Parts: sequence; structure tokens; C-alpha cells
Amino acid sequence: MQKINKYEFIECIIPQSSSNTRFFFNDQPQLRFVSLNALECYNIGTIPNSILSGNANISQTNFNKAFLVLYYDDKESTNRIPLNLLNPVFSNLTTPGYPSVFGIKSYNGQQVQWSKSYIQFVVAPNPDAINSVCFGVYYS
Repeated sequence: MQKINKYEFIECIIPQSSSNTRFFFNDQPQLRFVSLNALECYNIGTIPNSILSGNANISQTNFNKAFLVLYYDDKESTNRIPLNLLNPVFSNLTTPGYPSVFGIKSYNGQQVQWSKSYIQFVVAPNPDAINSVCFGVYYS
């Protein structure tokens, strides 16, 4: 069982009708120089809207084709992990989502540079409205 020391909800915003395939996180000043303990990503069945912006969470179709890149140790060290593997909660959508087979992903105290980290899609998500990709960051 993962013990919670500190937790922060963050999001990566996907602009409406964007044809990009990479979307960088905004700087997260509250997470500078902290040790990353664990990370999870929430699909639309778990969190329909971001508590920070009110944006709709990305569709399950886009969630299924998205990958996370985290920048730490002066390089892209977590390189293209599927968002599905970071989702610890089984989706309650009518079309089944994908539960993580490993639970919450634990880290070893890395210091992530969020402004150099991003979400990458196989093809441009091209949402009809501004969307968010929602994450939970456990840290100390």
C-alpha cells in the first residue's frame, strides 16, 4: 500500500482543434525540488473534468493513444510510458477502459522538471474543445 506524504493534482492542457502530437506541462512551481514518490493518471471514467480548470478530461479514445515523457536527471528518463499503465482505477465507462495491472507507479525520489515533460500522442488528438490530461503526483 502506497503511503501518502504529499499529493498534488496537476493537468496538461490540450488546446481545441490542435494538430500537435506533443503537449508540454506548464511549470509546476509547487513541485520544484521535491522528490517524486508515485504518479497516476486519470481517465474520463474516473475524473470527467479537471478540478483546476473545469476542462473536460480527454476522451478514452485519446487516452488510449497517449504516452507520458518525464524529464529528470537531465534527460527524458521516463520515455513514452502509456497513460493506460498509469491509470490505477478501472474505468466505469460503457466501453471498458484499461486498468493498470501494476497499480500506482512508484518512483525513487526523482526531481521532475515539469516544463520539459510532456504528453505525446500517436496522432493529433484534435479535440472539439479544450481538454485536460489529469494526474496525481505523490511526493515528499
